[in-house]
Amino acid sequence: MKSLSSFGIVIVIILIGLSAYVIEDLPAFGDENSPANKYIRIFSMQSDAMGSMLESGVIPIELKNKIYEFGFNEENHYPTLEEGGYEIEWNEENGGWDVLIEEGEIYYNEPIKYYCIRVLGEELAVYRYNWPVRVIEWTEEETATPNAVTSGLADYRGFDTMGEETVILTGAIAVTMLLRRRGRL
Repeated sequence: MKSLSSFGIVIVIILIGLSAYVIEDLPAFGDENSPANKYIRIFSMQSDAMGSMLESGVIPIELKNKIYEFGFNEENHYPTLEEGGYEIEWNEENGGWDVLIEEGEIYYNEPIKYYCIRVLGEELAVYRYNWPVRVIEWTEEETATPNAVTSGLADYRGFDTMGEETVILTGAIAVTMLLRRRGRL
């Protein structure tokens, strides 16, 4: 029986160590500003002087149609590119235009970077920003939590993970009660 108790204590220590690791910020994996971590190229098309329209703050209809054809449309629950529903900003760092869209969220109703459009020779390359871009750039401001993992689980996806958090809390309480009952804690 003593070896079983020792085994239980080792498992609890391992779980506590794992929890401490997860609660802290995850270590950096490569360069967070690399294109693979920042945005994904979805398509490119002939520019035909569309750059001047982008400079004036308007997305050309050909570009809108191509984005919708690719699947970023209302049917798939993506915000539309209706006039007045988006902003276009020049991003010196990326060397292209950022398309910011207000999603109409209840709590985080700020324009969000959705697309990056670059001129590459005679083509326009359209990139879709990843979800981690939002988490990295807005977590502290939106959730007042410096830890991206905690804000993701407990705030952004709070309703999704409520069951998981309840199971973890219940397990921790049960282990504490069992150890107290046997006089080991």
